[in-house]
Amino acid sequence: MLTKKCLSRILVFFIFLFNIFSLNAEETKLLRLDGKWELYLQKTPEQTFSLVDSGIPSDFMSTVPGNWNSEIKHFGGSSPSTYGCYRYVCNGLDPTKKYALLLKESPGTSCALYINRKLTGQTGDAFAMTRPDFHEKPNAYNPSHSQAKPLYCEFYPDKNGEVEILFLISNYFYRKGGLWDSVFLGSPKSVMRTNNITLLFNAFVIGCLFFIGLLNLIQFFINKKRWEYFYLGISSIVFALRIGTAEYCSFTYVFSQLTSEVKIKIEYLVLWIAPISILQMLFKIYPSKDRVIIFKWFKEKHFRHFIIIADLILGISSLILPAYYSNRLVPYLQIGMIIMAIYIVIFSISNLIKHKKYALYNSLSYCTLCLGMGFDLVYSKQKNLMPISFFPFFLVTFAIIQILMLAAIQNDIYKDTEKSTKDLQRLNDAYLRFVPKEFLRLLNKESVIKTKLGDYSNIEMTIMFSKLSIEGMGKDLSLEEHFMLFNEYLKQISPVIKKYDGFVSKFLSGGFMALFPHSEIDAVRAALEINDCTNKLNTTQGPASHKLTSWIGIHYGRMIIGTIGEENRLDDTVISDTVNTAARIESVCEKLGKNIIVSQVLHKKLSEESTVQVNLTELEAMFVKGKEKPLQLYEVTRKSKTTQEAQV
Repeated sequence: MLTKKCLSRILVFFIFLFNIFSLNAEETKLLRLDGKWELYLQKTPEQTFSLVDSGIPSDFMSTVPGNWNSEIKHFGGSSPSTYGCYRYVCNGLDPTKKYALLLKESPGTSCALYINRKLTGQTGDAFAMTRPDFHEKPNAYNPSHSQAKPLYCEFYPDKNGEVEILFLISNYFYRKGGLWDSVFLGSPKSVMRTNNITLLFNAFVIGCLFFIGLLNLIQFFINKKRWEYFYLGISSIVFALRIGTAEYCSFTYVFSQLTSEVKIKIEYLVLWIAPISILQMLFKIYPSKDRVIIFKWFKEKHFRHFIIIADLILGISSLILPAYYSNRLVPYLQIGMIIMAIYIVIFSISNLIKHKKYALYNSLSYCTLCLGMGFDLVYSKQKNLMPISFFPFFLVTFAIIQILMLAAIQNDIYKDTEKSTKDLQRLNDAYLRFVPKEFLRLLNKESVIKTKLGDYSNIEMTIMFSKLSIEGMGKDLSLEEHFMLFNEYLKQISPVIKKYDGFVSKFLSGGFMALFPHSEIDAVRAALEINDCTNKLNTTQGPASHKLTSWIGIHYGRMIIGTIGEENRLDDTVISDTVNTAARIESVCEKLGKNIIVSQVLHKKLSEESTVQVNLTELEAMFVKGKEKPLQLYEVTRKSKTTQEAQV
């Protein structure tokens, strides 16, 4: 819905701009001096005026806007690099009123304007070519006599209401010479209004395209994996350069000494950089490495790389060679641009037929751009058919549609990233079900991802080994029943261990190993409550077919906790003699029938602790596996209320 609204607003905006131009054309009543002009080839203004005064007709009647290439061929010449004068007499003007003349695009490569045989303006040095000592080769790097800028002047007609307009045009290097743009005549106010509207519109379009380009380049530099932003940024900037140099050279208001040689090289960037960038952007969005064309051995990427390399060679050549060659490469660059445009449109339509994501954006934007290029080609060859160039409208529309598409892509990426983040969080939570977060804290690690093979910590803490005995009452329990009972037991006692700041490090066959990093007393309290839970499970099951008994051994000492295994398969472990001793103590519990037994280290700490109410019963010293000396062990039981009252 948002996209449709944006597109409708864009359409309304351009219709509004078009209406402004239409109203302007009606209200200003500008005259376009299109038609046949007298052409005096290879004649200076002085020679032309002399021929006119002598009644000698012109060499040709040439069409304006147009070029004199056909006239050059008539003389047997093969190059339009020459000079000549265009003459036109306008009648029926008011001799008391001031008039203005505007030429939006500099004719030839340099020109001088005479009004009623008086020099009133010029672009570049049009007179250098008329001098007898001029011998510069057009296909070499020469000092520039050219300049690209709009030409404006004000004047009064003579007393008869006539004005004689003469352009001396010198074409130093361009492949087409002559007066190739319309000459506008009207009141200074109307002409200046037309000039200002054109300038403001161009500035608006250039600003929009530059902003879009820089915005996309910044986006690319933030995330260098998103090359589509880079290509759209480059193509937008190249389009802005095209608008600033072609037809109405707006850049001369900022760069007053801009020469025609530099101007045309900037203008022609759009013929090779833009199609390459757009093509690359399309294939970054829709990669197709294995697609073939006609033959299995002829892959699409080979064809694409071929035309891109060929266009790059032509484009770079047009950039570094003298301007004489640069503009003669234009027809070949236009052919390359047309091939790429057809390629892009076909590929976009193919994606649209296949219902690929964002295909509608691409098809609409590229068709808009190709349509704009078509209008631009028509305008450049037949300016009398179109009042203005519509290419800027199409360019801005193309850029806006592309931005909407990239915004849609970015929105989808954000959703995918958000989903991936949630999935990663769920995955991390799942990992923590296998690797306790308390274990990670002891390793000083924030998450499983940052854990690597060989991480360890050397610390002192309390360790508990426990085993659950399940005795069937009258019948043997199946493995499934054992499994279900053991799981139910763990559900009951796991919260108890967490309650006393401990955590289960390992689930063993019929038991578990728990660690208590903070206090030895926590382990004893947890053991007492685990024993209570076991007794409660036995009493709450009614006439039970089984009996549960928990055996718990507790020890305190130094141990190493860390990760072991190999890079692709890690596991957490606790290694030390303390661990082995705790396991041996737990094995003694079952032999002696004592639920909770602690080592002598725990006995000492419990004796010093007055907050825990327990009975410590000394047991006979016992030899356990792996120990040379017997262990002094103690049974721990909860003090009864009568015992506590007696002590009070």
